[in-house]
Amino acid sequence: MGSSTGTRNWGIRRFTNIVREGRLRSPAAADLRLGLAVEQDAASPEYVREATVLTGVGGSGINGQLIGILHYEADSQNYNDPAYGAAAGQVPMDMDFAPRGRMVQVISGPGLKVWFRNTEADTTEPGLNYASSRAEVVMVGNLGHDGTGDVAEGDLLGWDEVNKYWAVTTVAAEAVFRVDSADNTYGILDATMLV
Repeated sequence: MGSSTGTRNWGIRRFTNIVREGRLRSPAAADLRLGLAVEQDAASPEYVREATVLTGVGGSGINGQLIGILHYEADSQNYNDPAYGAAAGQVPMDMDFAPRGRMVQVISGPGLKVWFRNTEADTTEPGLNYASSRAEVVMVGNLGHDGTGDVAEGDLLGWDEVNKYWAVTTVAAEAVFRVDSADNTYGILDATMLV
Protein backbone atom coordinates (compact mmCIF):
# COMPACT_ATOMS: atom_id res chain seq x y z
CA MET A 1 0.00 0.00 0.00
CA GLY A 2 2.59 2.53 1.00
CA SER A 3 5.07 4.49 -0.99
CA SER A 4 6.90 7.79 -0.75
CA THR A 5 3.54 9.43 -1.42
CA GLY A 6 1.84 8.34 1.76
CA THR A 7 1.91 6.63 5.13
CA ARG A 8 0.55 3.35 6.45
CA ASN A 9 -2.92 4.93 6.53
CA TRP A 10 -3.21 6.93 3.32
CA GLY A 11 -1.49 7.49 0.00
CA ILE A 12 -1.85 8.76 -3.55
CA ARG A 13 -2.85 6.43 -6.37
CA ARG A 14 -3.26 8.90 -9.26
CA PHE A 15 -1.82 12.40 -9.60
CA THR A 16 -4.34 13.75 -12.14
CA ASN A 17 -4.82 17.52 -11.73
CA ILE A 18 -2.92 17.52 -8.46
CA VAL A 19 -2.29 20.83 -6.73
CA ARG A 20 0.54 20.74 -4.20
CA GLU A 21 0.62 23.92 -2.16
CA GLY A 22 3.92 23.57 -0.35
CA ARG A 23 4.87 26.88 1.21
CA LEU A 24 3.15 26.28 4.51
CA ARG A 25 4.28 24.91 7.87
CA SER A 26 2.72 22.47 10.29
CA PRO A 27 1.97 23.96 13.70
CA ALA A 28 4.89 24.05 16.13
CA ALA A 29 2.73 23.07 19.12
CA ALA A 30 0.24 20.54 17.73
CA ASP A 31 0.31 17.14 16.06
CA LEU A 32 -1.57 16.88 12.76
CA ARG A 33 -2.18 13.42 11.33
CA LEU A 34 -1.01 13.00 7.75
CA GLY A 35 -3.95 12.47 5.40
CA LEU A 36 -6.43 14.60 7.33
CA ALA A 37 -8.22 17.68 6.02
CA VAL A 38 -6.30 20.91 6.55
CA GLU A 39 -6.73 24.55 5.66
CA GLN A 40 -4.57 27.62 5.76
CA ASP A 41 -4.62 29.16 9.22
CA ALA A 42 -6.23 32.60 8.83
CA ALA A 43 -4.58 33.84 12.04
CA SER A 44 -1.10 32.71 10.91
CA PRO A 45 -1.17 32.39 7.10
CA GLU A 46 2.21 30.66 6.92
CA TYR A 47 0.75 27.68 8.84
CA VAL A 48 -1.90 25.05 8.27
CA ARG A 49 -4.45 23.87 10.79
CA GLU A 50 -6.99 21.10 10.84
CA ALA A 51 -9.97 22.02 8.68
CA THR A 52 -13.02 23.31 10.48
CA VAL A 53 -16.33 23.66 8.68
CA LEU A 54 -16.33 22.33 5.11
CA THR A 55 -19.96 23.04 4.27
CA GLY A 56 -20.20 24.62 0.83
CA VAL A 57 -16.82 23.46 -0.45
CA GLY A 58 -17.77 20.14 -1.97
CA GLY A 59 -18.67 19.16 -5.49
CA SER A 60 -18.16 22.39 -7.37
CA GLY A 61 -15.09 23.89 -5.73
CA ILE A 62 -13.49 25.41 -2.71
CA ASN A 63 -14.84 28.95 -3.03
CA GLY A 64 -11.43 30.53 -2.59
CA GLN A 65 -10.50 28.55 0.51
CA LEU A 66 -7.15 26.72 0.50
CA ILE A 67 -8.07 23.27 1.75
CA GLY A 68 -6.85 19.76 1.04
CA ILE A 69 -5.08 16.70 2.43
CA LEU A 70 -2.06 17.12 4.69
CA HIS A 71 1.07 15.60 3.14
CA TYR A 72 4.69 15.62 4.26
CA GLU A 73 7.22 14.84 1.59
CA ALA A 74 9.94 12.98 3.44
CA ASP A 75 13.50 13.66 2.41
CA SER A 76 17.04 13.16 3.61
CA GLN A 77 16.52 15.73 6.36
CA ASN A 78 14.43 13.16 8.21
CA TYR A 79 17.42 10.90 8.65
CA ASN A 80 19.49 13.60 10.32
CA ASP A 81 16.76 14.79 12.66
CA PRO A 82 16.98 13.44 16.24
CA ALA A 83 13.17 13.29 16.31
CA TYR A 84 13.42 10.48 13.77
CA GLY A 85 16.31 8.57 15.30
CA ALA A 86 19.09 10.49 13.50
CA ALA A 87 20.68 8.25 10.86
CA ALA A 88 18.15 5.48 11.42
CA GLY A 89 16.19 4.13 8.50
CA GLN A 90 12.85 5.80 9.01
CA VAL A 91 10.67 5.79 5.93
CA PRO A 92 7.54 7.85 5.23
CA MET A 93 5.30 4.89 6.06
CA ASP A 94 6.62 5.05 9.61
CA MET A 95 5.25 8.55 10.10
CA ASP A 96 1.73 9.08 11.39
CA PHE A 97 1.99 12.83 12.00
CA ALA A 98 3.57 15.78 10.23
CA PRO A 99 6.76 16.90 11.97
CA ARG A 100 5.99 19.98 14.06
CA GLY A 101 6.97 23.31 12.50
CA ARG A 102 8.19 21.75 9.24
CA MET A 103 7.21 22.60 5.67
CA VAL A 104 4.21 20.53 4.56
CA GLN A 105 2.02 20.31 1.50
CA VAL A 106 -1.70 20.77 1.09
CA ILE A 107 -2.78 18.44 -1.70
CA SER A 108 -5.97 18.90 -3.68
CA GLY A 109 -7.35 18.75 -7.20
CA PRO A 110 -10.39 17.17 -8.85
CA GLY A 111 -9.47 13.75 -10.18
CA LEU A 112 -6.74 13.09 -7.59
CA LYS A 113 -7.14 9.47 -6.49
CA VAL A 114 -6.14 8.41 -2.98
CA TRP A 115 -6.47 5.43 -0.67
CA PHE A 116 -7.34 5.47 3.02
CA ARG A 117 -6.86 2.61 5.46
CA ASN A 118 -8.07 2.21 9.03
CA THR A 119 -5.69 0.28 11.26
CA GLU A 120 -6.34 -1.33 14.61
CA ALA A 121 -3.98 -0.86 17.55
CA ASP A 122 -0.95 -3.07 17.10
CA THR A 123 2.55 -3.76 18.29
CA THR A 124 5.75 -4.20 16.34
CA GLU A 125 9.21 -5.51 17.02
CA PRO A 126 10.92 -3.51 19.77
CA GLY A 127 13.96 -1.49 18.82
CA LEU A 128 12.57 -0.01 15.63
CA ASN A 129 12.66 3.75 15.07
CA TYR A 130 9.09 4.37 16.14
CA ALA A 131 6.96 3.33 19.06
CA SER A 132 6.52 -0.45 19.28
CA SER A 133 2.87 0.07 20.26
CA ARG A 134 0.82 2.01 17.74
CA ALA A 135 -2.64 3.33 18.48
CA GLU A 136 -5.70 2.65 16.39
CA VAL A 137 -6.02 5.01 13.43
CA VAL A 138 -9.40 5.80 11.91
CA MET A 139 -9.06 7.68 8.64
CA VAL A 140 -12.65 7.02 7.48
CA GLY A 141 -15.57 6.53 9.84
CA ASN A 142 -17.48 3.23 9.52
CA LEU A 143 -14.80 1.63 7.36
CA GLY A 144 -13.58 -1.85 8.27
CA HIS A 145 -13.37 -2.47 12.01
CA ASP A 146 -14.71 1.01 12.85
CA GLY A 147 -18.42 1.37 13.59
CA THR A 148 -20.80 -0.31 11.19
CA GLY A 149 -18.13 -1.09 8.58
CA ASP A 150 -20.45 -0.32 5.68
CA VAL A 151 -18.72 2.31 3.50
CA ALA A 152 -19.56 1.49 -0.13
CA GLU A 153 -18.63 2.39 -3.68
CA GLY A 154 -20.31 5.63 -4.72
CA ASP A 155 -20.52 7.07 -1.19
CA LEU A 156 -19.48 10.70 -0.75
CA LEU A 157 -16.93 11.60 1.93
CA GLY A 158 -16.68 14.88 3.79
CA TRP A 159 -14.58 15.98 6.76
CA ASP A 160 -15.96 15.25 10.24
CA GLU A 161 -14.30 17.91 12.37
CA VAL A 162 -15.74 16.49 15.59
CA ASN A 163 -14.31 12.98 15.15
CA LYS A 164 -11.33 14.14 13.06
CA TYR A 165 -11.77 11.71 10.17
CA TRP A 166 -13.36 11.47 6.74
CA ALA A 167 -17.02 10.39 6.96
CA VAL A 168 -19.82 9.44 4.60
CA THR A 169 -22.12 12.36 3.82
CA THR A 170 -25.25 12.63 1.71
CA VAL A 171 -24.84 16.40 1.35
CA ALA A 172 -23.10 17.14 -1.95
CA ALA A 173 -21.96 20.56 -0.69
CA GLU A 174 -19.89 18.80 2.01
CA ALA A 175 -18.38 16.16 -0.27
CA VAL A 176 -14.63 16.22 -0.87
CA PHE A 177 -14.30 12.63 -2.19
CA ARG A 178 -16.34 9.99 -4.01
CA VAL A 179 -15.57 6.39 -2.99
CA ASP A 180 -14.38 4.30 -5.98
CA SER A 181 -14.08 1.02 -4.07
CA ALA A 182 -14.23 -0.08 -0.45
CA ASP A 183 -13.11 -3.27 1.26
CA ASN A 184 -14.58 -3.37 4.74
CA THR A 185 -12.87 -6.69 5.50
CA TYR A 186 -9.45 -5.03 5.31
CA GLY A 187 -10.54 -1.48 6.17
CA ILE A 188 -9.29 0.17 2.99
CA LEU A 189 -10.87 2.26 0.26
CA ASP A 190 -9.99 4.16 -2.90
CA ALA A 191 -11.57 7.58 -3.47
CA THR A 192 -11.40 10.34 -6.07
CA MET A 193 -11.20 13.98 -4.97
CA LEU A 194 -14.00 16.21 -6.18
CA VAL A 195 -12.51 19.62 -5.30
